[in-house]
Amino acid sequence: MKQLIIWLCAAILFGIFEALLFHSNKNINKKIPFDIHIIFGFVRLCLFIPLLIYSEERFIFAISSIFMFPFLHDGFYYLTRNILSGGKLYPKTFFDQSTTTTAKISLGAFYRIILFLFGAGMIFVL
Repeated sequence: MKQLIIWLCAAILFGIFEALLFHSNKNINKKIPFDIHIIFGFVRLCLFIPLLIYSEERFIFAISSIFMFPFLHDGFYYLTRNILSGGKLYPKTFFDQSTTTTAKISLGAFYRIILFLFGAGMIFVL
């Protein structure tokens, strides 16, 4: 369970960090010769694998953490971008959705909520 808490806290911090990065470097994807989301994925994987290895309930941890990550990560990303822009960007804050993302997977708020509830439910059911 502590691995899941660490992962969910990391999801929040990743969201905030990426919001700060994209806010201060609006054209970052044009400044580097590759998609920056590859680096984000690699960093997440470097944290996820050790947490998975040391998790007592690997299956529950893996599924729950994958399902719960987008809700917190994206939510804090949109909330932080909204705050940094003085309310001009992402008016729905935590529940908003980007129309200009270069991410390979981008879920709307409804799907993020459903996945989060499903992932949280797995912890208590299994």
